[in-house]
Amino acid sequence: MKPIRKILGTIDLDLVTPPLIQLVREVATSFGAEVELIHVFETPGYQGPARLDLTMEHSPVLEHWRTAKIMVKLLKELAEAGVVAHGRMAFGVVEEVVAAQAEKEGFDLIIVGSHSREGLDRMVHFSVAAALIRLAHCPVLVLPHMRDAIPS
Repeated sequence: MKPIRKILGTIDLDLVTPPLIQLVREVATSFGAEVELIHVFETPGYQGPARLDLTMEHSPVLEHWRTAKIMVKLLKELAEAGVVAHGRMAFGVVEEVVAAQAEKEGFDLIIVGSHSREGLDRMVHFSVAAALIRLAHCPVLVLPHMRDAIPS
């Protein structure tokens, strides 16, 4: 396996995001890797910038784009931990866009969170993580969703 120098972290800005960012930060720090966070919109509507970085923290361009503001905040958290990171907004089928981006840009690892759906919910909302494992050209690290805090 080749060294991990570029990590693509998928975020959907829900409850899975904070532990996913923590994992991305820890893996990137351990390997000295660069990070790109990607959020994929399944429907058109976002018309803000496609590429995001820390220079946009106070940009009026992001004024109406809550998702972009959150992405820049996450990039700042990573930068404060010493991780070089960028953000990307995209449109399409999540697993297809992420797999294509990872291959096109030569990412060495994809990190994705899982919602751990069960039963009927799983049939209605299939697993992006499982699909990414099948489609991606590089390893995929899946962070399982914890429904409840584990008592200490």
